[in-house]
Amino acid sequence: MAIEEMVLLNMTFDRQDLDQVLFKLKDSKYFYPQSASKIVNNVKGVHALQEDNVYTKMLDRLIQIASDIKLDLNRDLSPDYSLNYDKNDAYLKEMEEEIKKIKDVQDQLIQEKEENEKTLEMLNRLTLSEVNLDQLAESQYMKARFGRFKRQNLDKIKYYEGRPFIFNKLGEDHNYVWCCYIVTNNLLLEVDNIFQALGFEEIEIPSFVHGKLDDAKKELDDEIRAMQEYILRMDQKMTILRETNKVDLLKLYSTASFLQRIEAYKVFVVDYQSKCAIYGFLPTRIVDEFKARFSSISSMEYQQLPADILDHQQVVAPTVVHNAKIVKPFEAVSKVKQADVIDTTIAFAFLYYAVFGIFLGDLGVGAVLALLGLLMRKKKMGPLFLSLGIATLLGGLIYGDVFYTISLYPAIALPLSTIYKIIDGLVLLIAGTYTINAFKKMYLQNSTVERVLSMKGICGLIVVYAVLVYLGCAFEAHMNLPIMPFAIVIVACLVLIFVKSIMKKRSTR
Repeated sequence: MAIEEMVLLNMTFDRQDLDQVLFKLKDSKYFYPQSASKIVNNVKGVHALQEDNVYTKMLDRLIQIASDIKLDLNRDLSPDYSLNYDKNDAYLKEMEEEIKKIKDVQDQLIQEKEENEKTLEMLNRLTLSEVNLDQLAESQYMKARFGRFKRQNLDKIKYYEGRPFIFNKLGEDHNYVWCCYIVTNNLLLEVDNIFQALGFEEIEIPSFVHGKLDDAKKELDDEIRAMQEYILRMDQKMTILRETNKVDLLKLYSTASFLQRIEAYKVFVVDYQSKCAIYGFLPTRIVDEFKARFSSISSMEYQQLPADILDHQQVVAPTVVHNAKIVKPFEAVSKVKQADVIDTTIAFAFLYYAVFGIFLGDLGVGAVLALLGLLMRKKKMGPLFLSLGIATLLGGLIYGDVFYTISLYPAIALPLSTIYKIIDGLVLLIAGTYTINAFKKMYLQNSTVERVLSMKGICGLIVVYAVLVYLGCAFEAHMNLPIMPFAIVIVACLVLIFVKSIMKKRSTR
């Protein structure tokens, strides 16, 4: 249970077996394929296999179709391992054409309905005004425009008060000012330009509206209702189209998504024309198990190489840890890095289990931590909280306490008050973490001087534990120890650390 020993596995196979290899490779959890571009060495005829984006384009079309027909896409249906592109391309074209027909009719209806609604609103405004439409229509020398513009532009009208037009405000709502302006024919273009600058939207008054506004409003209202019903019919046609093709579209989406993920693996394939190869890192302990996965592919050949053989080409093995389930959650605490050669997960697990079980053990706190872990089980810290919660619960069973205040039954009790148990637990966590990291650094350090004379070396550990021993004896054991021996040891270690730092700085100049 430590950092995995890795090998670089070269898999070579016939080109005709490529799809089968990729299908099997995608489910491998511990194989770390390397980009083919790092493996190819500028040899003529050898190159990285190019990814075909045909499935990406198909998925884009499916997403657009699903958006148009309001279909929630998912991958619940099991995918097929192959796809007839021409057949499905024709199917999608047919769907797109049908959708376009429905949308074109619907969009036109919506546009005409909105225009009628604006006209009806204008007629309602005219009903409340003193504007005489018949007189305006009979005038040969003047022109009237009806429409609306945004309310925030109303104040700008005052800048044109001296211009040759008559402005008549018919009303306003939360967004628009409804109005008309009247101008002589010879100045029409100039005034039109002024109102266009204000964002004026002209609304055409139907030719049949002359002295009979109520009849016109009723006719428009009837047209709007009819259009609304027809728009709903288009929605129903889209719903029927969706339900009729739902299974086929979801199946196609699941298959195209699967094949796209397979296609993405081609960036790891080195193309030798008749042969293909994939390089990847694999833990030594599962090499035989991994090879068994490809036993049905007769052309498959393997070559096991040292993990560092292609370091000069930036093909670097990942650092992978392998731990038992009981300690695996503490990988989030140990944080093994790429350059590490030692895994401290077990040490952290032992430290945290001991502290939370012995010093922080409590039924109430344990239940809260366990519940939090269950709620966060899909996140990185969820398993850690669950493990700590179980350890705290076990400690709580020994002590019989709930939230450190309620005692449920007579049980074992540490000769420490609750506050001292919590403080000791937190101090031990900090000191233990410091100690584990110090030993890790000493193990990785090549210099004996650094191992001894540094804060994360022997001197630093002596300082930390000298302070802890003195405080523990003085405040918890109530032992009257002389402080001078501890002070001498601490000062001596700090001086050695300081002198080493000065010498190191001078040597690097």
